[in-house]
Amino acid sequence: MVRKDLLKKLDDFKGYLEGEEIDRFLNTFEIKFGSGTWVVGDFSDRFMVRGYNPGLSSDIISRLERIKRAGVKYFSPVLAEFLRSDLSIDWGLVDSVVRFARENNLVPVALGVDISGFPQMKMGSLTNPDPSLRRRALEIHLEALEVATKLGVDVVTIWPGQDGWDYSLEINYGKRLSMLFDGLREICDKASAKNIRVGIEAKPKEPKEGNMIIPTSQTSIALAKKINDSLGKDVLGIIIDYGHELMYAVEPAYSVYLTYFMDVPLVSIHLNASKYHSNDEDRIIGTSDLWQLIDFLYATIDTDYKETYILDQFPYRMDPVEALRISKEFFANIMKRTLLLYSVKDEFEKIRDSGDQVKILSFLKKYVFGQI
Repeated sequence: MVRKDLLKKLDDFKGYLEGEEIDRFLNTFEIKFGSGTWVVGDFSDRFMVRGYNPGLSSDIISRLERIKRAGVKYFSPVLAEFLRSDLSIDWGLVDSVVRFARENNLVPVALGVDISGFPQMKMGSLTNPDPSLRRRALEIHLEALEVATKLGVDVVTIWPGQDGWDYSLEINYGKRLSMLFDGLREICDKASAKNIRVGIEAKPKEPKEGNMIIPTSQTSIALAKKINDSLGKDVLGIIIDYGHELMYAVEPAYSVYLTYFMDVPLVSIHLNASKYHSNDEDRIIGTSDLWQLIDFLYATIDTDYKETYILDQFPYRMDPVEALRISKEFFANIMKRTLLLYSVKDEFEKIRDSGDQVKILSFLKKYVFGQI
């Protein structure tokens, strides 16, 4: 959440932000920018199965070293980085990460649970048709709560990548939704006892090519609302991935306001760049529609978003450290434009209320194109 009383300090930041000015800006306005650990590992796809950076170590400690070199303090690891091939947790590695983070002034802010990359879970996790695998997936999610406690984070995010379908008529949607509800409800019930908040992340498709079981943020909002109502408390929130919203061509800022309107917690945000109706591109932040991104960041400020902005990008053909560094720089400068606009909110909202599109765009042009 950006404190409104700090907006007067925008006059201290003239021109394009670079170098030490970036951290001074983020610290002044108490904005937390972080990175997923996967952002600085090696990357592969079906066209480059050997990886785009062969020889680049992708263990979590190496990734944390790169995050530090990029000048980023906050990070979000994923549970898969702590899992052995048999899906058991390497608790010694968890301890090593805690120690490394403490010694290097790095701060974990959330734990992501994504077990879609393990062959055992190729047919799904919490909705796996095999009851024994479905139970094992639930156990892993519950164990993730223990890992989160060890890391000192109070947010666990869930992305059920292999839960969904490839073909129409392949599954009974109602049965799978019931499985998902039951699994998430048990996880949330246990998380509440540990003062941990849970979030679910929507995505239309990939790796499932029909749909994922939670294809849109509107779905995740409805599911969170139903589970929270059944528990009588707000434990389950959602994650909004900027690029995932663009995959199904919804205005990302609208999803932020809808989450707020429905009284569902927004526990994390993933930032990147993409195009409408495209795949999950995860390109460098700010390289697509700048108007749309400012609209999105404005919405997070206007709805009092208090959590970290997490970078989620896959710079396949780039040095991952330099890609993270330039994304942080772009984020700070775009956020500066957003705060400048928010500093004149009353005037801006009055013009928006007029409904005059030319007046609205004329007012916005200098904030978007950088003449203020």
